[in-house]
Amino acid sequence: MVTTCIIPCAGLGTRLRPLTRVVPKELLPYGDRPLIDHLWDEVWEAGIRRIIIVLRQGKELIQQHLSDRDAVYVYQERPGGLGDAIRAAQHLVDGPTLVALPDQHLKHASRQLLQGYQNQQTLFSQVHVENPEFFPGATAFETENNHVISLAGEQGNLRGFGRTIYAPEFFSTIPENSQDGDFFRIISHWLQQGTHQVVSLQGEPADLGIMAGYLYYNRRYHVRI
Repeated sequence: MVTTCIIPCAGLGTRLRPLTRVVPKELLPYGDRPLIDHLWDEVWEAGIRRIIIVLRQGKELIQQHLSDRDAVYVYQERPGGLGDAIRAAQHLVDGPTLVALPDQHLKHASRQLLQGYQNQQTLFSQVHVENPEFFPGATAFETENNHVISLAGEQGNLRGFGRTIYAPEFFSTIPENSQDGDFFRIISHWLQQGTHQVVSLQGEPADLGIMAGYLYYNRRYHVRI
């Protein structure tokens, strides 16, 4: 039932500077391939064939890199946070949609998430991490009877992961020009209605969005595969 994936790629990559002053974060190498290639293969393996990439001016290199692949591109006017990036693709959403962050990696993550999808309003994913310091800001979830009732912040070694399936109605709840800090508020309001669940993904995750994590997981890459 999930046939579309949105990949937000419009961010500034400030936590990976100076690397991202020249190369977009999504094209930085993880092991032997750019981050975006790993995510593309993961989503494709899960059976999703309609991939929407959200870009901004200055990140055209990503579209050039993916020129031999069939993707749909939309442009965010300015980097305004995750919510605003997702909202930029709202007009292309026609059913439950996977949103996948390219700086978080876990083998078969999308396939595992789709296996747990049963028409929930939202299906979040979470992971157990060995090094919580490399997953800054990744919130966990408070659940009751297997239903997510709120965001719980950072909790021990349990972290939310950058793969989420949203019902199409979610995208219309994101206000125009929402900023990074607004997204948790948007999610919290969304959780007050419908059915929201979370799947625990198996495997060793990597968060490559900060310099310390990027260097650590790159060193471990050939051990991990």
